[in-house]
Amino acid sequence: MKLILNIIGPGRVGRSLGALFEHSGLCVVQDVLSAEIATAESAVAFIGAGRAVRVLREMRPASLWLLTPPDAAIASVATALAAIGHVRQGDVVFHCSGSQPSNILVSLAAAGARVASIHPLKSFADPVTAVQTFRGTYCAAEGDAAALQILTPLFEQLGARVTVIDPAGKTLYHAASVLVCNDLTALMEAGLRAYEQAGIKRDTAQMMMEPLVRETLDNVFALGTTRALTGPVARGDAGVLARQLAALHALDPRIADAYRALNRIALDLARAQGGASVAALDAVEQALKNINKNN
Repeated sequence: MKLILNIIGPGRVGRSLGALFEHSGLCVVQDVLSAEIATAESAVAFIGAGRAVRVLREMRPASLWLLTPPDAAIASVATALAAIGHVRQGDVVFHCSGSQPSNILVSLAAAGARVASIHPLKSFADPVTAVQTFRGTYCAAEGDAAALQILTPLFEQLGARVTVIDPAGKTLYHAASVLVCNDLTALMEAGLRAYEQAGIKRDTAQMMMEPLVRETLDNVFALGTTRALTGPVARGDAGVLARQLAALHALDPRIADAYRALNRIALDLARAQGGASVAALDAVEQALKNINKNN
């Protein structure tokens, strides 16, 4: 028997998962609620099933509830949902926040629901692409054992790789995910701005960056971060670093700050790598400390 699924907050994650569950035949999407009815209607059209509703009280009971509003709204949505009494004893309610633990659904747990959190470690920038490429996605799960007994097989049947994590570590887990995903995007933007200031058109710069970025990522995953490191820090070239810091500070002090912070971590890798002399790497460390003097 298929599970009946309701969705509250059908943004990119909610509509993507709704489509995956519906199209796989694992669930029947029933009611979809958003703060704006147009958003709910758009999600229903994307999923290809369900009914867009205007207010929480219009939602019908379901065995599975997916809450994907903004992180700051999850607890209040859960409280409102518990108050209307639509969640029954034994229903499963889960959210997909990487930073919030499942126990923010405490009001629903008190009403008898089994609660959990399943965070897909994936970019949902484009829901169409996310649905097409979801298989193989790692998902960090935590919550009630009874809820995970239901949710884990469901996600695994979608092709996910589910890993149970400690909710106490979710803040750092999500921060790590932000660093390697969202901040990687910001780092690419910083590079594009520097290329543009150097006189290279943005579209040309983006084409130039692509093979370099892809090769670097390939090396990281094939060799590990220590062996993959190249460039002025790995060579112990303090003079290059000092000049680049000054140029970046003139462009945008924020980019210079990011450059300095990242190269301090690169220095740890360079010391572990052992390719440059201790004296050369000490000079690099001093150049990174003297950023304000170099500007």
